[in-house]
Order: sequence, then structure tokens, then C-alpha cells
Amino acid sequence: MAFKTEKEPMPSKTATSNQEGIRRKMLISAEDYQRMGAAGVFADKPRVELIDGEIYTMSPFTPSHNGHVDKAAEFFTVNLFGKAKIRTQGSVRIDEFSELEPDIAILRFSENFYSDKQATAKDIHLIIEVAVHTLETDRTVKKQKYAEALIPEYWIVIPSKKAIEVYRKPEDGDYLEKNTCHKGDEWLFEAFNLTVKGSDLLI
Repeated sequence: MAFKTEKEPMPSKTATSNQEGIRRKMLISAEDYQRMGAAGVFADKPRVELIDGEIYTMSPFTPSHNGHVDKAAEFFTVNLFGKAKIRTQGSVRIDEFSELEPDIAILRFSENFYSDKQATAKDIHLIIEVAVHTLETDRTVKKQKYAEALIPEYWIVIPSKKAIEVYRKPEDGDYLEKNTCHKGDEWLFEAFNLTVKGSDLLI
């Protein structure tokens, strides 16, 4: 499929203030976040993730969400077995203050499955989010975080639109390329030169 590249607007960043008397937030580091989890702070609570030092609850899974995550995971497991690790709804450390739980993360191959350390941005080939109730956040907050961390590719699967947004070429907190693909379209997952069809990810 021939893509027409769409230029994405650059997101604005909130300026920090150095004025005296301004109350500041106490941000939680990814290390402290892990310690909180180990201490049972999040037991019997909704799923959460850490973004820019703040803890956010995550949307509950719907049948459509689960089905699309399972379909994508199956496709990549079959096609990248022995070449990469397919992490499904597990955590990855994007920076010192962010530990997100994307729906799918395609990680560099690791013999021990990253059992002795957290996967970080440099270990990630691709992140996929399935947007059932989270499209605005996936297109803004998460896209900016993944671009800032230089994740090479970021895809958003949008079941309601039968579409997949493919973002590439991270630079200055945004992706320079955006392509919108549908069920009959094909494109390359560039890290592995793997042909992907929209029907491989959409139900």
C-alpha cells in the first residue's frame, strides 16, 4: 500500500515555574512505584500505571478490547517466535518517572524474558494500544511519551473505526509520520521487515 504521510501537529509542553512560594508536586519515581507494588499498596485496587511521576487508573477491559489484544498477540507470536519477545499488558519503563502498561510491546529478544530487569525504551521495537475507551489518551499523552522515549513505531488499533494508526519516526516528542490503515491494507513492520495486514489485527 502506498502511504500518504500526514504531518502531526507538535504537542505543547507545560512550562515549569521557578517562582518562590509555588507548591510543587512530589513525583513518584519508577523505582519507588515498584517498591509500592511490592509492599502491597495496589492490592485489591484497579490496575494502574505511572506516567510522569503520577499514578493513573486504567480502563477496564471489554470483550472487544480483549479480542483485539489476543489477535495481535497471536499474530506476532507466530511470526516473530525466537526473534522477539511479545509482552501482553505488562509493564515497560519509559523513563525515570514513567512505567506504562501497553496492550502489546514487541521487545528485543531476551533469553531470560527480562526476568532480572525491567524492559526499558531501548528494548522496545513497537508498542500497540487498543483504543476502545482510551483513544484521546492514546493519541495525546501516550503518543507523546512514546515519541519522547524514541520508541521507533507506535500503533493504535481502533476497533470502532476498523482502523489502525501507524506512527513512525519519533522526533522532538512527536512522530513525524502517521498513516491510517484499514482491514484490506498492508504495511511493513520495519524492525523485522514483516508484512502486516489490517486483517491481522482487526476483527
